[in-house]
Amino acid sequence: MKDNIFEVIQDNALYAKKRDHKIDITDVAINKIPRVQFKGFSDMENDILYQLSVLVLWTSLNENNSNEVAITCALDSDKPLEGIGVAYGDEHEVDVCSDTASYHLLVSGSKCVVILHNHPSVQTLSLEDVKFFLHFESIRMIVVVTNQGNIHYLCKDDEYIYENAKDLFNECVEELDENSTEKEIYTAALTFLARASEVGLYYR
Repeated sequence: MKDNIFEVIQDNALYAKKRDHKIDITDVAINKIPRVQFKGFSDMENDILYQLSVLVLWTSLNENNSNEVAITCALDSDKPLEGIGVAYGDEHEVDVCSDTASYHLLVSGSKCVVILHNHPSVQTLSLEDVKFFLHFESIRMIVVVTNQGNIHYLCKDDEYIYENAKDLFNECVEELDENSTEKEIYTAALTFLARASEVGLYYR
C-alpha cells in the first residue's frame, strides 16, 4: 500500500480508461486479498472485514458471473456475520437498496454499517459510491474489492461533518453535466478522494 495519497490517485487514474473492461475473478485474486488494518477498527472487526472481502469476490465469481456484488454488515450488532445483506448487480453497478436486508441495515439506527462491493474493473471508488456513502449517516465505511483482489476504502473519522463533505462533493461535481464523459466523472471522484481528509474522511 502506498503512503502518498496522491500516488494512489495517480495510479488509479491510469485505470480510468478500463471502465468498460471487466476482469474475471480467479481463485488467485481471492487468495491475494490482503488482511487490511482498517483505520479505527478493532482486530476482531478487521478479521470480519477480511472474511467479508473474500465473500464478496467468492459470491461474485460463483453466483454473479464476476459482476458487482455488495455486502452490507452492521459491525455493532451482536452477531455481525449472521445478519448481512447481499445485493447483486451487473458489470457496472449494484443497487444496495434493492436488497431488503441491506436496506434494513442502512436504516436500522446502526452507526457502524460497512458496505463492501467488488468492481469488475480495477478502479477505486466511483462518484456514485461516494454519493451513496455520504447519503447514509449509518455508513461508517465503504470498501471496494477489485476483481484482482485489491482493496480501496473510505471511512468517516471523528472529525467528519456531513455538511463539509457535501460541500466538497458539490465542488468536485459542479462542472459535470449530462454530456460529461466517463473520464470526467471518474476524475471528479478521484479529486474528491484526494481531498477527503479535508472533511474528516480517510481514504486508502
